Amino acid sequence: MAQLECGKVQIYTGDGKGKTTAALGLSLRARGLGLDVLFLQFAKKLVCAEHEIAPQIGLEIAQATRETPELCAQQIMKLAHWALAPAGDAPDASIPIAARNKPVDILVLDEVGYAMHRGYVTRADIEKLIASKPATTELVLTGRGLLDLADRADLVTEMVPIKHYFDEGLLARRGIEY
Repeated sequence: MAQLECGKVQIYTGDGKGKTTAALGLSLRARGLGLDVLFLQFAKKLVCAEHEIAPQIGLEIAQATRETPELCAQQIMKLAHWALAPAGDAPDASIPIAARNKPVDILVLDEVGYAMHRGYVTRADIEKLIASKPATTELVLTGRGLLDLADRADLVTEMVPIKHYFDEGLLARRGIEY
């Protein structure tokens, strides 16, 4: 099985479209090479199109629900720490994630910016996660308001909206935005 030689910290932030899409594209590419990817989502709809294809390509996605976001965010962070130093089964049996005996190759925290903005996750939580990241694990953070973590990242992309059909009243479309 493939393994990264050097894991980095990537941030996709800003008000523009494409943060989750970039992380999903990276995850798809990684799975194509057999890398182990764990995609953890904060504040997403319960059913997104990526959940339909993920099992077919071996991409594990777990998400915090909107019903109990603070509790779920804490569960997701606990799972994130476990993914970097696993020892068998995941720490929360209610989240269906495969047992692991080695750290994931790529860990995505999707919409962690939202979780931070709402106070469910702190900057200190993220800094602790970055500090505990194995040298061969890529950590990808997405969401608005993450520029203040730029000093802790190796790659930062700010998505800036230039023109968007949302401004004309077109709502999010299944298969495109979710």
